[in-house]
Amino acid sequence: MTVIRHVAIALLAVLSVGGGATADPAAGVSGELPVSVAQAIGRLQAKPTFAHMSWGIQLIDLATGKVLIDQAANRSLLPASVMKTYSVATALDLYGADHRFRTPVYRLGNLKGDVLDGDLVLVASGDFSFGLREQPDGRLGFTSLPEVDHNTTYTGFPGGAYVKNSDPLAALDALAAQVKAAGIREITGDVLIDDRLFETYRGFLSGPIAPIWVNENVIDIMVTPTKPGEKPKVDWRPRSAAITVENDVTTVSGTAGPLEVTTQRAGVVRVSGKIASDGPLVLTISQIADPAAFARTVFIEALVRAGIKVAAPALGPARPLPDPGGYRDADRVAQYVSPPLSEFVKVILKVSYNRGADLMVCLAAVKAGSRDCGEGLAEVLKLLARHGVSSTGTYVFDGAGSSNNSRTTPSDLATFLKNITATSWGSAIHDGMAVLGVDGSQALNGAGTPAAAHVRIKDGDMVAGSAAGQLVALATTQTGYIEARSGRRLAYSLMVNNIPFLSLQDYSAARADVAAVVVAIQQGY
Repeated sequence: MTVIRHVAIALLAVLSVGGGATADPAAGVSGELPVSVAQAIGRLQAKPTFAHMSWGIQLIDLATGKVLIDQAANRSLLPASVMKTYSVATALDLYGADHRFRTPVYRLGNLKGDVLDGDLVLVASGDFSFGLREQPDGRLGFTSLPEVDHNTTYTGFPGGAYVKNSDPLAALDALAAQVKAAGIREITGDVLIDDRLFETYRGFLSGPIAPIWVNENVIDIMVTPTKPGEKPKVDWRPRSAAITVENDVTTVSGTAGPLEVTTQRAGVVRVSGKIASDGPLVLTISQIADPAAFARTVFIEALVRAGIKVAAPALGPARPLPDPGGYRDADRVAQYVSPPLSEFVKVILKVSYNRGADLMVCLAAVKAGSRDCGEGLAEVLKLLARHGVSSTGTYVFDGAGSSNNSRTTPSDLATFLKNITATSWGSAIHDGMAVLGVDGSQALNGAGTPAAAHVRIKDGDMVAGSAAGQLVALATTQTGYIEARSGRRLAYSLMVNNIPFLSLQDYSAARADVAAVVVAIQQGY
């Protein structure tokens, strides 16, 4: 989801109720529309809220390829986060669903007894989890609504949670243990982070994308209310000499607005604002400005925890990196191996992780032989062209769907999902989507309806608010797969643009009307 111009953060709670589709009575329908579906669409169209919307819907039978519903499906609309489907698919096509990120550590210099007379270098691989989300069963964990996953947090708001069963420093501690097991007890030189896989990219709207990730390159700050008038408790992770958090928050009676995090100076962030004494914990984040420098510090700290003496100071500048072609397999002293890429797809699609989706574009550029993340967009377009997506209906400006310039059509989305079912990696897209009424961004939507657990969804929302207080949902979109009541397997896309609303309750009601269309489709076919 993208919130523009700091619309009230309470919208996040509203966005957990609803789905996304509508139709136009003047548009055509292929085949006979089930009565229940026609009624659901009719109820939606009759509401004044939808009078000025732009819309589109397409539904395809996967077994026959027949288009069952085609209403304004070629209309090019603002897509929001459904664009993540395209970027994630590109990475899967180029790397394979079974690809694992391998992050090695090399020694540069001679090992004299247990003393490394030289440097230790960690070579970043683009592993955005890097141990953080890895669960005991080898899968990657994520947080489902009503709790909000830490890296989809936009600012401090009631709720939010650390990733369950997670340790931000797990990969670094594992690597440090391997370095020690390789016989190194002391390092006389420096500890370096080689982040040259691609140039850190700051052009996408979701924040800087770097090759090295520790706690997904954010500091999680958890604020716990106390008594009115007192400072709340503030905890953060990962803990390191590289970061200090100043507490400028006050506990108050009644309601309180979102918390604000600001950088005071290098290594010091301040969290300020008010938190309700009778409210829940508040999770907010601070993005790490220099991921490589931060990773160097916490890796040195991990080595020291492992009992390895390091001469280089944990803070301060590092030596220049060596020739990238100078690493030898014989000098590798540690390596961290991630779960398969298919697990990363689940995190990106189920919680709508913007920076994770943009990372997929950077990795596409790397596969094409470039260090410029922007060139990965060309790889996305190549994939789309091979799978029936129109070059005049779809425009890709980023991987996450955060750009107001991106466009796609319901027909392109539904056709793409149909066509990729024949690929070796298509099932990873299907399995990676949020399940209606079960998990991710769809955990609360459709719960208790007959369609629950039978619809796989990638949804998107882009909401804007003006200084005068006007609110509009620029995009409320869905694409995914439906297991119909009859057993038919369907691919669909439902897109609505420009829904004005006067209150959060109005928006919640509008999204509930939209959600009813998906339930009706699942039950009607």
